[in-house]
Amino acid sequence: MPHETILVVDDSAEMVQFLKEYVLVPRGYRVVHASNGTSGLEAAVRHKPDLIMLDLSMPRMTGMEMLKALRQTDCLAPVIFMTMHGSESIAVEAFRLGVRDYLPKPFSAEQAQQAVERALTETRLAHEKAELTRNLIAAETARQTVVTLSHHINNHLMVLSGGLTLIQATLQQESSQQAELATVLQDCEAGLTHINAVMRVLKGITEVKPTTYYGRTQMMDIDAALREELDQPRA
Repeated sequence: MPHETILVVDDSAEMVQFLKEYVLVPRGYRVVHASNGTSGLEAAVRHKPDLIMLDLSMPRMTGMEMLKALRQTDCLAPVIFMTMHGSESIAVEAFRLGVRDYLPKPFSAEQAQQAVERALTETRLAHEKAELTRNLIAAETARQTVVTLSHHINNHLMVLSGGLTLIQATLQQESSQQAELATVLQDCEAGLTHINAVMRVLKGITEVKPTTYYGRTQMMDIDAALREELDQPRA
Protein backbone atom coordinates (compact mmCIF):
# COMPACT_ATOMS: atom_id res chain seq x y z
CA MET A 1 0.00 0.00 0.00
CA PRO A 2 1.39 3.48 -0.86
CA HIS A 3 2.75 5.65 1.92
CA GLU A 4 3.57 8.79 -0.07
CA THR A 5 2.65 12.25 1.14
CA ILE A 6 0.34 14.30 -1.09
CA LEU A 7 -0.11 18.03 -0.57
CA VAL A 8 -3.54 19.32 -1.59
CA VAL A 9 -3.63 23.09 -2.11
CA ASP A 10 -7.20 24.27 -2.61
CA ASP A 11 -9.39 26.89 -0.93
CA SER A 12 -12.48 24.68 -1.33
CA ALA A 13 -13.08 22.63 1.82
CA GLU A 14 -15.49 20.43 -0.14
CA MET A 15 -12.86 19.60 -2.77
CA VAL A 16 -10.26 18.79 -0.11
CA GLN A 17 -12.74 16.55 1.71
CA PHE A 18 -13.65 14.77 -1.54
CA LEU A 19 -10.01 14.09 -2.39
CA LYS A 20 -9.18 12.87 1.11
CA GLU A 21 -12.20 10.60 1.59
CA TYR A 22 -12.65 9.15 -1.89
CA VAL A 23 -9.26 9.34 -3.60
CA LEU A 24 -6.23 9.57 -1.32
CA VAL A 25 -6.75 8.26 2.23
CA PRO A 26 -8.44 4.97 1.15
CA ARG A 27 -5.29 4.18 -0.83
CA GLY A 28 -2.91 4.83 2.03
CA TYR A 29 -1.65 8.28 1.07
CA ARG A 30 -0.80 10.79 3.78
CA VAL A 31 -2.59 14.06 3.04
CA VAL A 32 -1.36 17.55 3.90
CA HIS A 33 -3.72 20.46 3.16
CA ALA A 34 -3.22 24.16 2.50
CA SER A 35 -6.03 26.59 1.68
CA ASN A 36 -4.04 29.13 -0.37
CA GLY A 37 -0.92 29.42 -2.45
CA THR A 38 1.16 31.14 0.22
CA SER A 39 0.59 28.49 2.88
CA GLY A 40 0.81 25.84 0.14
CA LEU A 41 4.29 27.00 -0.80
CA GLU A 42 5.37 26.91 2.86
CA ALA A 43 3.90 23.40 3.26
CA ALA A 44 5.66 22.17 0.13
CA VAL A 45 9.05 23.37 1.39
CA ARG A 46 8.43 22.04 4.92
CA HIS A 47 6.88 18.63 4.18
CA LYS A 48 8.66 17.76 0.89
CA PRO A 49 5.56 15.95 -0.47
CA ASP A 50 5.76 13.25 -3.11
CA LEU A 51 2.98 14.94 -5.12
CA ILE A 52 1.15 18.27 -5.10
CA MET A 53 -2.47 18.65 -6.20
CA LEU A 54 -2.81 22.37 -6.88
CA ASP A 55 -5.87 24.50 -7.55
CA LEU A 56 -5.40 27.28 -10.07
CA SER A 57 -7.71 29.95 -8.65
CA MET A 58 -6.98 30.80 -4.99
CA PRO A 59 -6.68 33.90 -2.79
CA ARG A 60 -3.36 35.50 -1.77
CA MET A 61 -1.37 33.50 -4.35
CA THR A 62 -2.79 31.75 -7.40
CA GLY A 63 -1.82 28.22 -8.35
CA MET A 64 0.28 29.48 -11.22
CA GLU A 65 2.08 31.96 -8.97
CA MET A 66 2.71 29.23 -6.43
CA LEU A 67 4.03 26.91 -9.14
CA LYS A 68 6.49 29.55 -10.37
CA ALA A 69 7.64 30.23 -6.80
CA LEU A 70 7.88 26.50 -6.11
CA ARG A 71 10.39 26.05 -8.93
CA GLN A 72 12.71 28.46 -7.09
CA THR A 73 12.89 26.09 -4.10
CA ASP A 74 14.41 22.64 -3.67
CA CYS A 75 10.97 20.98 -3.78
CA LEU A 76 10.86 18.87 -6.94
CA ALA A 77 7.52 17.15 -6.34
CA PRO A 78 5.35 16.59 -9.44
CA VAL A 79 2.24 18.75 -9.67
CA ILE A 80 -1.31 18.06 -10.83
CA PHE A 81 -3.28 21.20 -11.67
CA MET A 82 -7.00 21.39 -10.77
CA THR A 83 -9.16 24.19 -12.12
CA MET A 84 -12.61 25.20 -13.29
CA HIS A 85 -11.20 28.03 -15.36
CA GLY A 86 -8.62 26.27 -17.46
CA SER A 87 -7.65 27.26 -20.95
CA GLU A 88 -5.20 25.92 -23.50
CA SER A 89 -2.73 28.75 -22.88
CA ILE A 90 -2.80 28.15 -19.11
CA ALA A 91 -2.26 24.42 -19.64
CA VAL A 92 0.71 25.02 -21.93
CA GLU A 93 2.31 27.38 -19.41
CA ALA A 94 1.63 24.94 -16.56
CA PHE A 95 3.23 22.01 -18.39
CA ARG A 96 6.21 24.20 -19.25
CA LEU A 97 6.71 24.69 -15.52
CA GLY A 98 6.67 20.95 -14.90
CA VAL A 99 3.00 20.11 -14.24
CA ARG A 100 2.45 16.36 -14.71
CA ASP A 101 -1.30 16.38 -15.31
CA TYR A 102 -4.32 18.64 -15.64
CA LEU A 103 -7.71 17.92 -14.01
CA PRO A 104 -10.59 20.18 -15.13
CA LYS A 105 -13.25 20.50 -12.44
CA PRO A 106 -15.55 18.75 -11.85
CA PHE A 107 -13.72 15.44 -12.10
CA SER A 108 -14.56 11.98 -10.82
CA ALA A 109 -12.73 10.02 -8.14
CA GLU A 110 -11.57 7.59 -10.82
CA GLN A 111 -10.10 10.39 -12.94
CA ALA A 112 -8.27 11.77 -9.92
CA GLN A 113 -6.98 8.32 -8.96
CA GLN A 114 -5.62 7.75 -12.45
CA ALA A 115 -3.89 11.14 -12.49
CA VAL A 116 -2.31 10.51 -9.09
CA GLU A 117 -1.06 7.07 -10.12
CA ARG A 118 0.39 8.38 -13.38
CA ALA A 119 2.29 11.14 -11.59
CA LEU A 120 3.55 8.95 -8.75
CA THR A 121 4.58 6.08 -11.04
CA GLU A 122 7.09 8.39 -12.71
CA THR A 123 8.37 9.55 -9.31
CA ARG A 124 8.69 5.98 -8.03
CA LEU A 125 10.65 4.93 -11.10
CA ALA A 126 12.98 7.90 -10.65
CA HIS A 127 13.57 6.96 -7.00
CA GLU A 128 14.21 3.32 -7.91
CA LYS A 129 16.68 4.37 -10.60
CA ALA A 130 18.52 6.64 -8.15
CA GLU A 131 18.68 3.84 -5.54
CA LEU A 132 19.89 1.37 -8.15
CA THR A 133 22.61 3.78 -9.24
CA ARG A 134 23.76 4.27 -5.63
CA ASN A 135 23.88 0.50 -5.09
CA LEU A 136 25.90 -0.06 -8.26
CA ILE A 137 28.36 2.71 -7.38
CA ALA A 138 28.79 1.30 -3.86
CA ALA A 139 29.31 -2.23 -5.23
CA GLU A 140 31.88 -1.09 -7.78
CA THR A 141 33.71 1.01 -5.17
CA ALA A 142 33.92 -2.02 -2.87
CA ARG A 143 35.15 -4.20 -5.73
CA GLN A 144 37.88 -1.75 -6.71
CA THR A 145 38.97 -1.45 -3.06
CA VAL A 146 39.28 -5.23 -2.76
CA VAL A 147 41.25 -5.41 -6.03
CA THR A 148 43.72 -2.77 -4.84
CA LEU A 149 44.19 -4.32 -1.40
CA SER A 150 44.59 -7.79 -2.93
CA HIS A 151 47.33 -6.47 -5.19
CA HIS A 152 49.29 -5.08 -2.24
CA ILE A 153 48.79 -8.24 -0.17
CA ASN A 154 49.92 -10.41 -3.05
CA ASN A 155 53.14 -8.42 -3.50
CA HIS A 156 54.06 -8.85 0.15
CA LEU A 157 53.15 -12.54 0.01
CA MET A 158 55.58 -13.09 -2.84
CA VAL A 159 58.42 -11.50 -0.84
CA LEU A 160 57.50 -13.46 2.29
CA SER A 161 57.23 -16.75 0.40
CA GLY A 162 60.63 -16.22 -1.21
CA GLY A 163 62.22 -15.47 2.16
CA LEU A 164 60.77 -18.58 3.75
CA THR A 165 62.01 -20.73 0.89
CA LEU A 166 65.52 -19.36 1.33
CA ILE A 167 65.44 -19.96 5.11
CA GLN A 168 64.27 -23.54 4.61
CA ALA A 169 67.11 -24.22 2.21
CA THR A 170 69.61 -22.81 4.71
CA LEU A 171 68.21 -24.93 7.53
CA GLN A 172 68.49 -28.09 5.46
CA GLN A 173 72.20 -27.38 4.96
CA GLU A 174 72.83 -26.57 8.64
CA SER A 175 70.76 -29.24 10.36
CA SER A 176 71.87 -28.68 13.96
CA GLN A 177 69.85 -27.13 16.81
CA GLN A 178 67.26 -25.50 14.53
CA ALA A 179 64.17 -27.47 15.62
CA GLU A 180 62.48 -24.44 17.21
CA LEU A 181 63.09 -22.29 14.15
CA ALA A 182 61.78 -25.08 11.93
CA THR A 183 58.55 -25.11 13.95
CA VAL A 184 58.21 -21.37 13.49
CA LEU A 185 58.71 -21.82 9.76
CA GLN A 186 56.01 -24.47 9.66
CA ASP A 187 53.63 -22.06 11.34
CA CYS A 188 54.57 -19.41 8.78
CA GLU A 189 53.90 -21.83 5.97
CA ALA A 190 50.48 -22.62 7.44
CA GLY A 191 49.79 -18.91 7.62
CA LEU A 192 50.81 -18.50 3.99
CA THR A 193 48.47 -21.30 3.03
CA HIS A 194 45.55 -19.54 4.70
CA ILE A 195 46.44 -16.16 3.22
CA ASN A 196 46.66 -17.68 -0.23
CA ALA A 197 43.21 -19.15 0.31
CA VAL A 198 41.97 -15.66 1.21
CA MET A 199 43.54 -14.31 -1.98
CA ARG A 200 41.79 -16.94 -4.09
CA VAL A 201 38.44 -16.11 -2.51
CA LEU A 202 39.04 -12.40 -3.13
CA LYS A 203 40.01 -13.14 -6.71
CA GLY A 204 36.75 -15.00 -7.19
CA ILE A 205 34.78 -12.06 -5.80
CA THR A 206 36.48 -9.42 -7.93
CA GLU A 207 36.06 -11.43 -11.11
CA VAL A 208 32.27 -11.44 -10.76
CA LYS A 209 30.75 -9.35 -13.54
CA PRO A 210 28.84 -6.21 -12.51
CA THR A 211 25.19 -7.02 -11.94
CA THR A 212 21.97 -5.30 -10.94
CA TYR A 213 21.33 -4.86 -7.23
CA TYR A 214 17.85 -4.42 -5.77
CA GLY A 215 17.42 -3.56 -2.11
CA ARG A 216 19.78 -5.39 0.23
CA THR A 217 22.59 -7.56 -1.07
CA GLN A 218 23.51 -10.72 0.82
CA MET A 219 27.11 -11.01 1.95
CA MET A 220 28.88 -14.22 0.96
CA ASP A 221 29.77 -16.83 3.60
CA ILE A 222 33.50 -16.04 3.94
CA ASP A 223 34.23 -18.89 6.36
CA ALA A 224 32.62 -21.47 4.08
CA ALA A 225 34.49 -20.12 1.06
CA LEU A 226 37.82 -20.33 2.91
CA ARG A 227 37.15 -23.87 4.10
CA GLU A 228 36.40 -24.89 0.54
CA GLU A 229 39.63 -23.32 -0.70
CA LEU A 230 41.75 -24.91 2.04
CA ASP A 231 40.23 -28.32 1.31
CA GLN A 232 41.23 -28.12 -2.35
CA PRO A 233 44.35 -30.19 -3.14
CA ARG A 234 47.21 -27.99 -4.28
CA ALA A 235 50.22 -28.99 -6.37
